[in-house]
Amino acid sequence: MDERELKEMLSAIEGAGWQTELCDTPVPVSYHAVKCGLPAEMGDDYIDDYVLLPKALVGTHPYVLVPVSGDSMIDAGYENGDKLRVQLGVDAYDGDDVFVWVDGGCTVKTLFTDEDGNRWLVPRNDTYDAILLTEDMDVRVFGVVRSVEKVSPKNSSRELLKSIRRTKEKQKQAMRMPAEVVDRQLVAVSGIVVHARQWYAVYRALLDRNLVQAGDYQGFCAHVRELVPDHRHLPDAKEIARMAVQSFSKPVTMWTENDAPVRGTRFRDYLNIALTMGSLLSNS
Repeated sequence: MDERELKEMLSAIEGAGWQTELCDTPVPVSYHAVKCGLPAEMGDDYIDDYVLLPKALVGTHPYVLVPVSGDSMIDAGYENGDKLRVQLGVDAYDGDDVFVWVDGGCTVKTLFTDEDGNRWLVPRNDTYDAILLTEDMDVRVFGVVRSVEKVSPKNSSRELLKSIRRTKEKQKQAMRMPAEVVDRQLVAVSGIVVHARQWYAVYRALLDRNLVQAGDYQGFCAHVRELVPDHRHLPDAKEIARMAVQSFSKPVTMWTENDAPVRGTRFRDYLNIALTMGSLLSNS
């Protein structure tokens, strides 16, 4: 990716309301998984590579990224393949998850002091025992876990295709749906429409099933007026068109509150109407 492409990508992300920071500070990475289980030996060549992190995140104490192995910290959310961002050389306190050297090996556990003043390394999995730290043990707390980078999920192609096929079948069924059935559900959903612009949510649910023509706000509004002429909040084509912006210009499943023309309760009202209309059509 060249500089121009990077700038375009960052601009698009920020335009969607996300804050970005340029990663410009080298941080060491180890490819030797740290045991979330029994301690693992750490050799002199522990650092294998470097990645870039935002300077603001790194600060004066260096960080290392280490992959997780084992399941003794599973209840803390650390799973095989996850990468822990460990800040080195900082003070560790009770409750901190620490990257620690114990008698010749490294492990990650939660540091805690009991009511008798004894210090322990505590696993987050009941199948493992806590480790009591005694004076005759070689214990060095290298750093504190600050965050975890989760493994990218691997999705089954078979399950993805099943979902796509179900959606296609619903769309085919919708296209074959008799007009009188669609009209009956339009009348049914009208009961929860309490503002003229909320008819856009109904229109969008219909469009997602190819039951209206894209951009034909005039025809949709005219049809609604014929079906429910006495409704207190009849739609207007220009007002409906004004709602087809930001995430509302996309299928209902892609609506997000942080990128919608309305927020809060109003957003939830629109979403509820669209989902209700979709449910009525699916159950017809």
